Amino acid sequence: MAMVLAHHQKIVVGVDGSPNSISAALWAATLAERLKAPLHIAGAVQHPAFYLGESASVVPLDIWDEQRRAAERIVTDVATSVLARHPHSVVTTSVEEMPACSMMVELSRTARMLVVGNPGSGPIVSALFGSTAQRTSTTAWCPVIVWREGIDAVDAPILVGIDGSATSEAAVEQAFDLASRFDVPMIAAHAWSSLSQGAALSLPGSPDDSEIEREQQLLLSECLAGWSEKYPDVTVEHVVQQGNPAHLLIEQSKRAGIVVVGSHGRGIVASALFGSTSNNLTRHAHCPVMICRDR
Repeated sequence: MAMVLAHHQKIVVGVDGSPNSISAALWAATLAERLKAPLHIAGAVQHPAFYLGESASVVPLDIWDEQRRAAERIVTDVATSVLARHPHSVVTTSVEEMPACSMMVELSRTARMLVVGNPGSGPIVSALFGSTAQRTSTTAWCPVIVWREGIDAVDAPILVGIDGSATSEAAVEQAFDLASRFDVPMIAAHAWSSLSQGAALSLPGSPDDSEIEREQQLLLSECLAGWSEKYPDVTVEHVVQQGNPAHLLIEQSKRAGIVVVGSHGRGIVASALFGSTSNNLTRHAHCPVMICRDR
């Protein structure tokens, strides 16, 4: 992903008035400040016709107008809160009359990153941050950060999950860029299993675990080699472990500021495995999760 794009600088955050989305917006403002990027705060109000079908005609116009005004109040209040903490930031706002996911994907075309709140933070999942976070992360044109509450230490490492695929290459690029800009170390984590090594392992004379471990260490080093040369200021800790990639990244996320992953891995089996990894992380990671796609 040659998508640390010069012209796509703004950080876009979606808000719906929930405490979760407000926290996500304040975190996004800190991110934007660190990246010297403008922040755009976006709200969506879904026209009744979208979800009431033929019954839309019974929705009084004043109720629809009140929904619109409520959405505008939300983005204005969040912008005020952001500017109170970051008075020198460039902040813009918008409210679109469309489904939240459609709005975020459209905004992603000219954004550097999208930020959304994590799904399922309470008994009632909000309209904007229920399935929207997941759908946005798989269709957006830029990296999507699903905000999760984590440690606030400014020197926390950037954690990146690596499986050797094109999307993990995109994740590695973003992770190095963030680590360099934040002046923090990186943790590169790679999990392997006998499943990912193919059926040949069950044959007589197949390599033992220690040999596979060495091969996986080499794979990780190869995935990082060119980027380490490009970002010599970034120190990288290598973590290679047999097991489930989601479990490894969730555990390592306890000491990270952001975890960066690709949205899919290699092949049908690996793709399903790594796709589920990003979904698992958005629900259980101990810090915000950036999901990158290979564009």
